[in-house]
Amino acid sequence: MLVHRSNDCPSMTTHQQAIALIHENRSSSGNRKKPAANNFKRILFWTTFFHWKDFGFGMGRDPFILAKCSFTNCLTTDNRSLLHQSDALLFHPNDYNASDLPSIRNPDQRYVFLYYEALITERYRLPIFYQPLPNFFNWTMTYRRDSDVHASHPYGIIRRRSNSLPGNVLPYPLPAGTSSTDPAAVLHIQTDSSRRYYPASANKSKLIAWFTSSCITPGGREIFFRQMANYIPIDIYGACGSLKCGPEKGSECDTVVKTYKFYIAAENSICPDYVTEKLYRALAAGAVPIVYGGADYSAYAPPYSFIHAADFESPKALADYLILLDRNPGLYSRYFEWTKDWEVVRNPLDGWCSLCEKLNDPVQKPKSYENIGHWWYDLHPCLPGTSLLNFYGLPNELR
Repeated sequence: MLVHRSNDCPSMTTHQQAIALIHENRSSSGNRKKPAANNFKRILFWTTFFHWKDFGFGMGRDPFILAKCSFTNCLTTDNRSLLHQSDALLFHPNDYNASDLPSIRNPDQRYVFLYYEALITERYRLPIFYQPLPNFFNWTMTYRRDSDVHASHPYGIIRRRSNSLPGNVLPYPLPAGTSSTDPAAVLHIQTDSSRRYYPASANKSKLIAWFTSSCITPGGREIFFRQMANYIPIDIYGACGSLKCGPEKGSECDTVVKTYKFYIAAENSICPDYVTEKLYRALAAGAVPIVYGGADYSAYAPPYSFIHAADFESPKALADYLILLDRNPGLYSRYFEWTKDWEVVRNPLDGWCSLCEKLNDPVQKPKSYENIGHWWYDLHPCLPGTSLLNFYGLPNELR
């Protein structure tokens, strides 16, 4: 059954009828899954991803094969003439256009909301959030662990080494609807002195690096670390400092990070599950990350692999602890024991594999999001910068 909708101005009534027919059709068919030709599952990129046609993943079937997905019968395309033969359509909020939506919606298709940005930054700028079509999206594909498809790309994951305990990846995903602030417990790390790990103090001639291009942020990280700099030197690279290393996310900067003992991995927003490449850059480079954000980091990294600013009563207390580690190599080295059993994977493709696996699941209950803006912003809200005093226990003068 096909449902039509105007190209020029999407009709709310027509769309609601479409959703009703989708649910009716799925219910009457016993949750059947329409087989695609040759059992392929086609994923149509309806929008671009910041103007990237391939969403930074690739076109066709090869990306799933190269990623070594458990299911490799999926293929991606941006060819809209294949709309009727597509199993899933992907939409990126920054490139979403309400006047450019599919004119026909197949009841067996999944419309997927894909987003990686901090949820505090775009609410009143993007129409997809403040003028959402009701029940338009069936699945979510984001960094939040309660998404239908959890996707850490383009940030990172931490995976058990092949010569260690198998089958464990951080962060642990959560079932949809489960609170993002209640992660599963991290498994105990099994150590073995025969396995090699990163030499903690090798080539570490500098103390603390911070790469930052946003000097005023919703989360107020600049307040905390500006105060900490009164007690311990911080080398600041990028627009907010005097040092440069080339493109902030380039390999040249990764080489620079390797010369530091500590790296400030401070997020610009205090949001649930929002952990970006900053954490993984530090861990991969052998620098101990100093994290600052709204995620439960124990679900993202092994014990004694990071230092959380929220564990200290003040910026000075954190600075004193870093000085202690700098002067005691044995204490500092403890922050690298985790590398015996874990390894960092940057720009992981696990989310795309999970999407393909989900499309191959014959038993999927019909679902849709009545208001994607409500799900994204209101169920698990970010903390504003004014909440820093309570969130981090900062002294009153930082209010």
